[in-house]
Amino acid sequence: MSRFFTVPVVTLIASTFLLGMSEFVIVGILPDIASSLQVSEVDVGNLVALFAVVYAPLTPFGSAYIARFRRFRAHLVLMGVFLVGNVLCAFAMGYAMLVVGRVVIAVVSGTLVAVAMTYAPDVVDPPNRTRFIAWVFSGFSLAAVVGVPVGTWLAGVLDWRWPFHLIDLLTIIVMAIMALVLPRGGAAMRIGFIAQFRLFLDRRIQLGVLAVVCGAAASYTFYTYLTPIMRDEIGIPQDYVGVGLVVFGVACLISNLWSGRLAARGFGVEPLCRVRPIYLSRPWSCACWPSPRTFPWWEASFSWCWAS
Repeated sequence: MSRFFTVPVVTLIASTFLLGMSEFVIVGILPDIASSLQVSEVDVGNLVALFAVVYAPLTPFGSAYIARFRRFRAHLVLMGVFLVGNVLCAFAMGYAMLVVGRVVIAVVSGTLVAVAMTYAPDVVDPPNRTRFIAWVFSGFSLAAVVGVPVGTWLAGVLDWRWPFHLIDLLTIIVMAIMALVLPRGGAAMRIGFIAQFRLFLDRRIQLGVLAVVCGAAASYTFYTYLTPIMRDEIGIPQDYVGVGLVVFGVACLISNLWSGRLAARGFGVEPLCRVRPIYLSRPWSCACWPSPRTFPWWEASFSWCWAS
């Protein structure tokens, strides 16, 4: 049996970890940014909404457009743009500059994830491809487990800009390793730009995309304001918010890794149907949600289950 966690695989997981840390770190340092830039927490939270508005439509178009170019070179160029966006955030002197930095990051983040997944045939054997895709997505969960708490801690000890400085440094290191270990193959595809979107005419694809959109909307609306929720609603002291973020992130990581195993055990929608009772229980959990200050452990347990 071949070794799964090779250097190229770990490097690609590290790249999505950085994408996730850059995307989610706002959650942990939201109050610090609001205080420093003298804007409301809602304004800072809107950066997440703006990120999504840019990220969602540009990911399929960006992925289709980038297929015209050689994968290895395009991947490094996109990582360079990602680095520029984080540098803008790190040195933002005002809210407007921070907005520009977040938009630059959002423009390339989805395409970077799509490109990372195309390496599956080159870096793992066929039986491990589903596992590889699960681990690529788990880079985001690892960011929630490690990256966001570390960013929150850095913001508390130093300044809210330091998490972005850390992301910049790690991005440079990952790019250097990418240049050394990633396969140089992956020639440009000779296919029309519009033709690549014909798959969305398939009803199954439409339903699959709809499920992901609804799930992400529900999760990230909650996750965006997780720090204020834990601090102001559940009553967790500020010093322990980082621990709460770690626990939430662990649930996300378990969920991602389990999804990879689940997908490998069936075909079509069969694996998704197995977790249908869990999804159906969520609305009832929300409807029966007591006051978080009255029942903090109930709320903490609900948050953990929501993450998983």
